[in-house]
Amino acid sequence: MRYREFIEHRLAGAISNIESLPSGYHLVGHVALLQIKRELMKYSKEIGEATLQYDNRIRSVAIRTGPTVGVERHPNYMIVAGIQDTIVIHTEGGVKYKLDPLVLTFSGGNIQERIRMASITRPGETVFDMFACVGQFSIPIAMNNARKVYATEINPVAYDFLLENIRLNKVEQKVKPFLGDCKEFQPDENVDRVVMGYLHDTNCFLGYAISALKKSGGIVHMHIAQQEDNKEEIVKHVEDVCSGHDFLPSISITMIKNYAPSVKHYVFDIVLSRKGRV
Repeated sequence: MRYREFIEHRLAGAISNIESLPSGYHLVGHVALLQIKRELMKYSKEIGEATLQYDNRIRSVAIRTGPTVGVERHPNYMIVAGIQDTIVIHTEGGVKYKLDPLVLTFSGGNIQERIRMASITRPGETVFDMFACVGQFSIPIAMNNARKVYATEINPVAYDFLLENIRLNKVEQKVKPFLGDCKEFQPDENVDRVVMGYLHDTNCFLGYAISALKKSGGIVHMHIAQQEDNKEEIVKHVEDVCSGHDFLPSISITMIKNYAPSVKHYVFDIVLSRKGRV
């Protein structure tokens, strides 16, 4: 039985506007993360208890209470059912991530992009992950083809989990972590590829990403949340920044997921080559 049908059956008669119930949840380790409509918040405990009974992997149910905030990407959730311990080990594509999804953002909607990044990194490449969090990009890239991954993270809680996950996945020889602002860090060597897995004003960091590339060029993967009609403005900004560094960009844009009403999560794949050497 599908989740929506299950909780409709469980909560029939207890909730008047049953048609507004959520159609699914995001499972991170043993924690089910739910988004419900405002009018259903008064039934959050009942919805949580029903969700807890749906899948025996679920031991905690949390409901989103607000947007993700700040440069350290703090999510807003509250536990409504199950155990209070929300530190999990989440396994995805053979990679183990230890984290607390109530303290750090771990988006299920980005799983295909994490898989893609690991698969397109060429053997022997060096990579700079500017917004590493708990290693969602750094670790699968290191476990596949990369020779070295430089991973920076500004949030000390996320950084501690990043260190644990590097050890957990046995990539200590490949991933070099750094706690601090990515604008203040430069890898020990110029890199082939830069991952910018942040969504808010990411384009403001593009110059720092380009400065980390090899003199001949490389590839930047710039994630950003934008309204669709602003894409051309971002493209123009990318072209201007690249030109200022004496590079010509070839840009492709892919939508990852819907982020908010009228706002989508995009990744700009930017291949940079020296002017006159296209």
